[in-house]
Amino acid sequence: MKPGGPGVRQADVVIPIYADAALTRSCIESVLRHTGEALGTLILVNDCSPDPEMAPMLRELRERHPGVVLLENEQNQGFVGSANRGMAVRTRDVVLLNSDTQVTSGWLTELLEVAYSSDRIAAVVPLSNNATICSVPAFFGETKREVLRDQELRLEELRPRFSELPTGVGFCLLLKDVVLNMLGGLDPVYGRGYNEENDWCLRAQRSGMMVVRANRALVYHLGSVSFGEERNELERRNARILLGRYPHYTRQVGDFSGTLEAQVAAHYVKRRLGKVSVCIDGRHILGVRVNGTGIYAAELVKALAAHTSLELSASVRTDEQRELFRSLDIPLVEGEKLPPGTQVLHRPAQVFHPEEMRFLLEAPAHSVITYQDLIAYRASTAHPNYDIYRNYRALSFALLHAAQAVIAISEHNRQELLSEFHLPPERVHVVYHGVDAETFRARDEQGNRRVLESRGLHGPFFLYAGSDHTHKNLRLLVEGYQMFRARWRGQTPPPSLVFMGPCSQVKGALYRETTWPEGVVYLGLLPASEVRVFFQEALAYVYPTTYEGFGLPVLEAMAAGTPVLCSSLTSVPEVAGEAAVYLREFSPEEVSRRLSELATDPGLRRRLVEAGHQQVKRFTWKETARRTEQVYLSAIDGTPEVSLRQKQALSTLFARSLDAEERARAAEQRVHELEEKLALASLPGFGLVEPLVKALARRKAKRD
Repeated sequence: MKPGGPGVRQADVVIPIYADAALTRSCIESVLRHTGEALGTLILVNDCSPDPEMAPMLRELRERHPGVVLLENEQNQGFVGSANRGMAVRTRDVVLLNSDTQVTSGWLTELLEVAYSSDRIAAVVPLSNNATICSVPAFFGETKREVLRDQELRLEELRPRFSELPTGVGFCLLLKDVVLNMLGGLDPVYGRGYNEENDWCLRAQRSGMMVVRANRALVYHLGSVSFGEERNELERRNARILLGRYPHYTRQVGDFSGTLEAQVAAHYVKRRLGKVSVCIDGRHILGVRVNGTGIYAAELVKALAAHTSLELSASVRTDEQRELFRSLDIPLVEGEKLPPGTQVLHRPAQVFHPEEMRFLLEAPAHSVITYQDLIAYRASTAHPNYDIYRNYRALSFALLHAAQAVIAISEHNRQELLSEFHLPPERVHVVYHGVDAETFRARDEQGNRRVLESRGLHGPFFLYAGSDHTHKNLRLLVEGYQMFRARWRGQTPPPSLVFMGPCSQVKGALYRETTWPEGVVYLGLLPASEVRVFFQEALAYVYPTTYEGFGLPVLEAMAAGTPVLCSSLTSVPEVAGEAAVYLREFSPEEVSRRLSELATDPGLRRRLVEAGHQQVKRFTWKETARRTEQVYLSAIDGTPEVSLRQKQALSTLFARSLDAEERARAAEQRVHELEEKLALASLPGFGLVEPLVKALARRKAKRD
């Protein structure tokens, strides 16, 4: 060993030794080979090893490395006694290192840099292949060392650099010299081992200090060599001592283990090994082809399955959702538990209900949210009542700040999210929707005619396809169409105006009309096969919307070879580009004028169709899948520590709030059951009236 140079921070390493000379030699040699100038003194403590090869091997190593200190116990003192003896001769910070470990390059330098990043850090533990809450890539599991060796893990890029732990893990634990001076060494009451490091760490926490995991340091651990069959009994005995002193310990570790912060390093290492598992939260899908969010979710999952190597699963709760994802051969997730090791949970739509929010917050996976537009956030009339609207706004703000990545479906959408929610720009990514151009392009002339005739259409028509939400601006379209029709001077009857899509059910919804102006036809919700026909056969597709997050029908019309007249507001120009005619004044006169131009100018229609075919080439579901995968990887690779804390804090608050609501509902149910019993008690033969009345009175008094 070489002494550290000027300014080089060092630590002593203490290795208590008992069994397996070959394994112990491998551990010591790895320390000598991979620690460099950060190694102060290597202190070996032979605890009366029964292995006949141990003592000669240790003495031989000491002879070859003069900087090694060898202590030999005359009697077996157990791990705690040996560790304390070794730490008693330290001259600086110390690392307690098990003899069944192997360190890797730069391990001690990283532990020291993390330790001195804050004076509140008392102890530091590295990552390992087998160390419970420090295990990677299988959190709380064991992975063969061979799986990680010689892999380009790039731990130096992992964020956050360290994570606060509820306790340390004793296979490799750096203890600061100053804290050891304050607290003393390991408590001898724990005897031969187990929980002595937890006791020390909890003592440090009581003093206001932290124990952290260095997410960029790696030490391999074989595990439990020394104790063999004694392990279970030693664990039980020492656990009783620990819990007697720290009754919250088990709950503390359990709560931490269920968080994303606990598993962030495991997710990262798994990703560096080429494995990325994603669960799509599909529980919001109601009608796969009814609205844009349903289409987006279905097409995205299909494209991810076809064009990426992601391990996909889908969270579902309805038969329609199960049928959708089974048809794509995607494993289903029922209930609130993700498949073990899931790294990303993607919600491809906003969240409207606290129960769905709780699922996203409590999942120990990176949350990715696609927030498609701010209509429901801004318009209280989009909700059944004002309280629901107010809660939705709060949910949206909390959800987006707890997410590790947010997908915006247009640049306009992204700028709104940044402005409204004050999100860090690096967390918000633009990923455009795609369009299934081949489906909309495929034509069947005879079949198309049959569909149109079956719907009572025999001439040219303008088309609007979509819902009748207020922001779709359909009443302007009807008014402009009536003006167009009144001014029509053609030799044939004027084109009709066809609406199709689901009724929004909001107050004043256009599709609720029972009588329509002349030439206006509402067809309702049609099958996907017929929707394609109407896109293909329309004279033009008209989209007068005042607000969109994206504007997918514009691309569907262009893919079908149909000219587009659309809004010049919000995201629509991003989607339509130079391939559409735009409304800019939003007056009935302008709508009438534009409809007339499209109806009478075949050259204009031809130019728009050609430009539309070029425009749709920019928007494919394959590209959507590729960019979405990159968002997943960015969330795993670079997680801001603040987002982990935001998610964890909100998870705790939501859990308490919902638990309180559930308790209140349960209490109401008990009162209801009691009232039913009272009704029965009033019948002949039931002598329970008086005690039940008193019980009900007490319950209602508490409730009031």
